[in-house]
Amino acid sequence: MLIFDELKKNDPQLRFVALVLVGGFFVLLTGLWWVQVVSAREYQSHQETQAYRTIRIPAVRGKILDREGRVLAENRPRYNLSLYLDDLRKQFTVASDRLMKQAHDWQKQAIAAQEKKLDRSLTKAERKQFAFQPEQLQKLREQARTQVASQVVAQLSQKMGEPLPFDAVKFNRHYATQLAMPFSILQNLDATNIARFEENFTNGLGADLELQSVRSYPLGTTAAHLLGELQQDDSSIAGEESFFNYRLPDYRGVTGIEGKFNAELHGRAGQESVLVNNLGYRQSEDVDSQPQPGHNVVLTLDLDLQRAAEEALKNRLGKDPTAAVVVMDVRTGDVLAMASSPTFDPNDFASGISREKYQQLQELEAEKNRATFENYQPGSIFKTVVALAALENGMNTAEIYHVEADPLRPGHGCIYIGKNRHKIEDTAPPGDYDFKHAFIHSSNAYFVNAGLTHAGIENIVRIGKEFHLGETTQLFAHQETRGNFPTEKQIHSGWRDGDTANLCIGQGPVDITPIQMAVMISAIANGGTILWPRLVERIEPQDPAAGGVTTNFPSVLVRDRLMVHQRSLNILRDAMLADVESAEGTGTAAAVNGLQIGAKTGTAQVKDSAGRLTAYNFWFASFAPFENPKYAVVVMVQSKELHGSGGLVCAPIAHDIYETILKKQNSTLPKILAAAN
Repeated sequence: MLIFDELKKNDPQLRFVALVLVGGFFVLLTGLWWVQVVSAREYQSHQETQAYRTIRIPAVRGKILDREGRVLAENRPRYNLSLYLDDLRKQFTVASDRLMKQAHDWQKQAIAAQEKKLDRSLTKAERKQFAFQPEQLQKLREQARTQVASQVVAQLSQKMGEPLPFDAVKFNRHYATQLAMPFSILQNLDATNIARFEENFTNGLGADLELQSVRSYPLGTTAAHLLGELQQDDSSIAGEESFFNYRLPDYRGVTGIEGKFNAELHGRAGQESVLVNNLGYRQSEDVDSQPQPGHNVVLTLDLDLQRAAEEALKNRLGKDPTAAVVVMDVRTGDVLAMASSPTFDPNDFASGISREKYQQLQELEAEKNRATFENYQPGSIFKTVVALAALENGMNTAEIYHVEADPLRPGHGCIYIGKNRHKIEDTAPPGDYDFKHAFIHSSNAYFVNAGLTHAGIENIVRIGKEFHLGETTQLFAHQETRGNFPTEKQIHSGWRDGDTANLCIGQGPVDITPIQMAVMISAIANGGTILWPRLVERIEPQDPAAGGVTTNFPSVLVRDRLMVHQRSLNILRDAMLADVESAEGTGTAAAVNGLQIGAKTGTAQVKDSAGRLTAYNFWFASFAPFENPKYAVVVMVQSKELHGSGGLVCAPIAHDIYETILKKQNSTLPKILAAAN
């Protein structure tokens, strides 16, 4: 070889270089031999006793804000007191060795006692019956860990001055499945407990405070049905890594805004890799990807009006009435308030609701959004549809109709229908009525006659269909009922005058929701434009400076237009104004000084399957200001009390809401003028 040939030459420098190269090759080969042969088992052992575990880190959920940026749902830090099991490993080992020694001592004693009894040494086969089974040894180790953990919890309880719970079954299950994760002892510590812990446990006990982000609704029950419910769910969403060894607690929206916009609010989870040893204890950790926070959802809701609606229900009706309120901008379709009662606190679902509390909510049907997800017969508020149909068909508003007296009810009128002279009772007194007089007295007899002789069932159904009764507003998918309304097929198949008469007073085959009525009243107020209601104004990044796209939801989305003359709408609106401002009107309790309100009251009977009267639906459907309408306010109350009316029960609630609207307008007007100047 060339290198050996060169060494034969009498050149000291070249020989030195050659020797260095040979020595280097020798060292390299020796190192390779050491790694590949001598240390192979050691490296294999390390590989077998260490492994990576991945942890799913939830993203910070986006906020839900009202139209002015006020917080309705956010996230807050929650401190949990937890045991870090890796810090207790030595104590677990010592306790386990002690129990094992005691077990082996007992084993020796048992063998010795048996040998004494037999007066001979036991055979190998006989000794096997005293040997410990694997499950017995596992039980001893579990017992040792449980003793250590319970003693630590007892020390924590003593120093913090309050008893702390310890569930041995839950602890051992956690040890077996999530050893690398901390074991929670006490969740949601208050400021006093946090301070007490920090003061007493500077050098630990295998315990520490664990910070966790939790969903919070700072206003409690306010707008609960709109915000919706969360379920604790740590599963991966679309676009996320699906496999993780461990998952930190996370949420999934179920209903309301939390459910409808869960993907936008949720964000994208991050990932942390944890190196664990062969026993499962944490060795080191490294964040592979940071979680990406969810986006904020800004609602069209006005917190002032939302609070006013909820407080009005509570102040006027007491605790947990069956009721709903919708306030809508008649020009844009924006939902400004939506209240439903009975209600719930969404914080209960975010923190994990108890079985007892959930049972109470089930009994009250408190989770149901009665503004969108319950059918109610409209009663006399449906007379607005009958009035438009009759006016469009040429009814003379000055024509007098005589309401005859009810012989069985002195002071009240009635009307008889069909050959069998079926009687329909009237709450209005007998006498002569023109259109406006009949409207403000809500005369059943007058509007039954108007429906039968002037409007006709086809025109009534046509107008109702133009309002899109019997269809959803698509505000909440799977959380809205479409209601009921007669079809063309129904009215041409066995339909009778009695059916038309019932429909004219908002009974029979017609059911609506408060949100549908708000859309309908808005169309009457704005001149005939049917709007899609809008609840979300925009979706925006939590930190605009960090980048991200803002999604704006357009307002004034036109769904349809009423095919009626403006004259008919003007006549109807004038009658609605008189219903509040006339001393004879049924809606006078809603009147507010400085604000002209147009309205229609209603009362409908609720009957069971056997035809027995069980409750009443009371209504107040209104708009204001009269000359330049902006707000539609709809109030619905269902009561088992067999007395009352929409004017007596619902109009005062609307009054309170309109007072808030007027105060809000008066307080913002100077600011607008100042800004203009």
